[in-house]
Amino acid sequence: MTLQQIKYVLGVASCGSFNKASEKLYISQPSLTSSVHDLENELGFSVFKRTSRGTTPTERGKQFISDAKNLYADYENLIKKYCSQVKKSFSVSALYYAFARKAFVEVVKCYSEEDYDFSFREMKAALVIDDVAEGKSEIGILYLSDVNRDEIEKSFETHSLEFHHLTECNAFVYLHKNHPLAEKESISIDELADYHFVTYDTDDVRSFFTEEILQKHNLTKPITVADRATELNLIKNLNGYTFLSGVYGEDACDDSNEEFISIPLKNLTDEPARNFELGYITKTCARKTDIALTYIDAIRRILHIAGFTC
Repeated sequence: MTLQQIKYVLGVASCGSFNKASEKLYISQPSLTSSVHDLENELGFSVFKRTSRGTTPTERGKQFISDAKNLYADYENLIKKYCSQVKKSFSVSALYYAFARKAFVEVVKCYSEEDYDFSFREMKAALVIDDVAEGKSEIGILYLSDVNRDEIEKSFETHSLEFHHLTECNAFVYLHKNHPLAEKESISIDELADYHFVTYDTDDVRSFFTEEILQKHNLTKPITVADRATELNLIKNLNGYTFLSGVYGEDACDDSNEEFISIPLKNLTDEPARNFELGYITKTCARKTDIALTYIDAIRRILHIAGFTC
């Protein structure tokens, strides 16, 4: 039994339904149901009975909830009494991902009353790894590919980091909705030859392609910019493009980028390439805090990934 499970039970009892509680607690309903079910298995009895009219405590559940309220109140009082002088913090380092930022916003809203110092840092993969290794961030969001996997996994081992799988994803071409290729279902590298390749992270490009492909398709000389806003401006006004290593439709998580679209990138055999593994890194064997679990679960919900994060 964990304090987080107790928090979830109290949330369901307060809201009268798993659906409403999941929204209030910023956790997916399947994850919330799974966590409460695990607790009920441990207790040996059902805390809630579920009907078409909602969720209500069982007779034993009522007593458990009453005792749990007292326990959780004592826990919160203990924290206030002895930890009030220690400023809590939560930081995430990530590649540029709209879903990672959206999940972070949800966490800040959820924990806004608990006096945290929050930090969200967007950077290259190597710097994401450094941030987590040095303790600057508890969570790092990045991906592994057929090209970068060996090198990055060696870096994980060197820095005592652990990679946690979230989902598989494709490579995409990212361009403006009015681009001449915008109506295509998929795009090959050859079809991009007449257009400007724009990037603000050239190191990341080498995680998509081998050195041979970079040279063959002249991807070694992109228009390099210093920030994402300039990159989008050039993509729009020069009929340019860049590459994303994200989950399909990730740009839909960002309302400010509704002018831009993602189209699957064909590999050398004209089949969509599916060789990216999205995940997050933590220090090896480190216990994830409640706020970190909430953040990862928010990502799972945004990307429609099933499963509880613990």
